[in-house]
Amino acid sequence: MGIVSRRDFFGSLLSTSRLDIKANLDEYTQPLSRPQVQHLLRRATFSLSNSIIDKYVGKTASFVVDELFANADASINPSPPFFHNDHINNPANLSGKQREEADAKKNLLFGEYNHALGEWWVTLMKKDTVSVLEKMVLFWHDHFATQFQSCDNVPAVSMYRQNDLFRKNYAGNLRNLLEQVTIDGAMLKYLNGNLNISASPNENYARELMELFSLGVGNYTEQDVREASKILTGWKVNYFLDDGIPYKPFLNPIDFDKTTKFFMGEVFAVNYEVNEQNVFKNSIQKLIAVILSKKGDVAAKFISYKLYQYFVYANPQKADASVIDQMAKLVTANDFELKPALKRLLKSQHFFDDLNVGAQIKSPAETVIGMLKHLKFSDRLARNIMEVAGLELFNPPNVSGWKGYRSWISTKTLPTTIYYTKEIINNNTNTELADWALSIEGSGDVKVLTERYIELFLARPVSEDRFRKFKNMFLGGAPDYEWYEIIKNKDQAGQRVRSFLFEIIKAPEYFLF
Repeated sequence: MGIVSRRDFFGSLLSTSRLDIKANLDEYTQPLSRPQVQHLLRRATFSLSNSIIDKYVGKTASFVVDELFANADASINPSPPFFHNDHINNPANLSGKQREEADAKKNLLFGEYNHALGEWWVTLMKKDTVSVLEKMVLFWHDHFATQFQSCDNVPAVSMYRQNDLFRKNYAGNLRNLLEQVTIDGAMLKYLNGNLNISASPNENYARELMELFSLGVGNYTEQDVREASKILTGWKVNYFLDDGIPYKPFLNPIDFDKTTKFFMGEVFAVNYEVNEQNVFKNSIQKLIAVILSKKGDVAAKFISYKLYQYFVYANPQKADASVIDQMAKLVTANDFELKPALKRLLKSQHFFDDLNVGAQIKSPAETVIGMLKHLKFSDRLARNIMEVAGLELFNPPNVSGWKGYRSWISTKTLPTTIYYTKEIINNNTNTELADWALSIEGSGDVKVLTERYIELFLARPVSEDRFRKFKNMFLGGAPDYEWYEIIKNKDQAGQRVRSFLFEIIKAPEYFLF
């Protein structure tokens, strides 16, 4: 079970044809088996727990999915990071020691605190084992990709507020989310909305609104981009107390384009009093409404395709297109409310088709959090490991987000991920590893213990030969009946658990879920 080459890895991953997959969203109504529960939880959360798997075995997909969403609804207001209310005056307006102190705090707000924010999110990901919330928040962070680290960094408070927006709307209405993201403080900063003024319209956000956030390439014109940029003029965000209310987006009427605009055949006349409320209603909300009315089917299919990639299979084939089309029809039928389509997908026969089990490549989030959940390790260092492995929270590589799929496994990231996963394991003493094993029900039986560990880290059952090899990592060559005595010696048992984990993280299928 040595490390395979990237070519061999993808060869084994893509060897199965999807032509025979169940291509419909009919509900899977049979009681869920243990592997099916694992499959659902792997896709909906970042880590597994044997006890939670136990809880849902025998339940229906409808019951479990409804509970995963109900738990998410109840968890959208976690305790905020320690700096969420931090404000400072503009250092440029100060002098002497006051300026030095304000500069130092500004450096934290625009730099280090974004790393602390990543640590805060890792903690939430690790704790969230019974809801779809954190998976959806990461989906939106990737979809509306915003880098804190750019030529002029985005402050951590703005990045936090964007994250909070995604939480509040994790499975809500696409229209509302597009409206709110358009004047989100972090987005205004990142895509130059802050610089979009009537005298010199900036097209960055208008283009990405249509290309990356709602419609996709080829579904808008350059004229649409020019007119949308004018419609979006005038919105600002301040970061200092002496410049206004920090972090809260606002309209500067002087910079708003008051000429008549023509977008996708619709007239945008400024025949109203120019104030924040009226401009939001008659420009922002109307712009999104026109996009979704003129190109509603396109937008519904665009977001359904991305949700399908995220939750089912990252490289949809022709056989999957029918399911995506059915999702899109549900999105439009529900006026762009996304929860009905998401629930239908996760409850469907298609989702539970065996061809979809263990067919996704783990991102660093699934890999790191999946191990972190069970072991003692710093959440800040876990955030750093995810960065080294290719996924830095709050800092995607560009406005397109992470490429995902095959890009998660490379000749650089694969050995790096294995190396740092060993670091997570080695941060735990033999006694701590033994205590973890002892906490698992049935741990006195080495066969049961092996089964329970395998289900935590591998998405599909292994062959009898592979199972024996994994079991032998616990036994170290001893017969099965000696495990009962081995596990009583915590130093010895912990070392056996360590050996097992070292072996499991080298298995190619460890990187699938």
